[in-house]
Amino acid sequence: MSTVGVSSIGGLSMAVQANDGDNDSRTMYFTNEQVLNCLQGRDIAGGTGYETDLGLEDADIIVEDRDSLTDAFNSNVDVIGIPGDTEIDLSGDDYELSNQTLVSDRGVNGSEGALLYTTDHGDDSPAWDGGSNGRGVITVAGDSRISGIRYRGPYHDHYDNEEYPGYIPLADGETYEERQEMRRDHYARGLWIIDDDVEIDNCELYGWPMQAITIGSSSTVVSPHIHHIYGHDCMMVGAGYVVDVLNGHPTIEMSYFNATCHSISGFGHPECGYTLEDCVFGPSTYSHAVDMHCLAENGYGDDLTAGDRVEVRRCTFGFTHNIEGQNAQAIVFRGYPEDQYVTENCWFLHDVDGTVENVANAGYEPVPYRQVNVGSNWHDWEFSGNHYGLDAPSESGVGAPANLEVSE
Repeated sequence: MSTVGVSSIGGLSMAVQANDGDNDSRTMYFTNEQVLNCLQGRDIAGGTGYETDLGLEDADIIVEDRDSLTDAFNSNVDVIGIPGDTEIDLSGDDYELSNQTLVSDRGVNGSEGALLYTTDHGDDSPAWDGGSNGRGVITVAGDSRISGIRYRGPYHDHYDNEEYPGYIPLADGETYEERQEMRRDHYARGLWIIDDDVEIDNCELYGWPMQAITIGSSSTVVSPHIHHIYGHDCMMVGAGYVVDVLNGHPTIEMSYFNATCHSISGFGHPECGYTLEDCVFGPSTYSHAVDMHCLAENGYGDDLTAGDRVEVRRCTFGFTHNIEGQNAQAIVFRGYPEDQYVTENCWFLHDVDGTVENVANAGYEPVPYRQVNVGSNWHDWEFSGNHYGLDAPSESGVGAPANLEVSE
């Protein structure tokens, strides 16, 4: 791998690395630390610079340990506050937040926000209670909000690959059943959202080998709002998502994602989709960042339905290769939508000369996106206003409004 030049991504100086045609080398244009430094004081990802309408001063009760937090969950208190220097171990149990708000002070006067965490994982743990359609450590029901906290899963310091804490390098498996069997001991889910009127904002979520946030279920269709979050180090071979949409249509915006298998994923149900706007996807990924499975991949025979409607707008994808140095797409949809896919005004670092052809099931091609299982044509996928390559877009409103820059 050799340095061949210096370009900029929205003002972020970055050394451009050549692949030299070797899949063992890695092409990375900047580091996660550089991106985080550039986002300090700006809205994307929350934290310092995020202007919130909610703080610890709005809390009806302040809790600083697990027992008092559990009591608050089971009470009629509206707003539960946790001081930013508090750490609470949730291991050994699961919880429900319903008609309540949970708040800490991430980003206020340099605070990282209160830390909630678990060490639980595996089939028989509270973190995977009920399996694929089950709950997580915290079930979030109607009229609820979680704001300003850090939420850590059991694999935040799992160093099978020392560069990527949380990475679990298992084999891919040939079938859905084989993949389930290999991964079942590692599974953990952070939040399970089961109602529309739920808001998750200004949170850092990391170390979840399966899902940091799960939306809905096969029989539960919900559309919550997720914004200004930082999701990272959720990366198991073939799994590891910050937001996994089982069913419903969440809106996800103004967030930063890095070091995942897929940052946003969908199960494929005909009412499953999402709107993704103004987000940045960082330099490290095991696979593509934005995903929609088809039902056939998830045990539904030969059904190639891959969700309903997925809209991706004004996002910046800061990678062209995965952590193994192989070409990686930013977006992969794996079948036919019930409605439509829309991708517009996004910035892809991939170099494109003319029209992007659908390489379909050819996985390691140097293209920004592909549609799998549909042949070589695009089906119900609309593209407009997108920008390709390392040079920053000259048009306003293309890519995320990050204005990333690094001082010399």
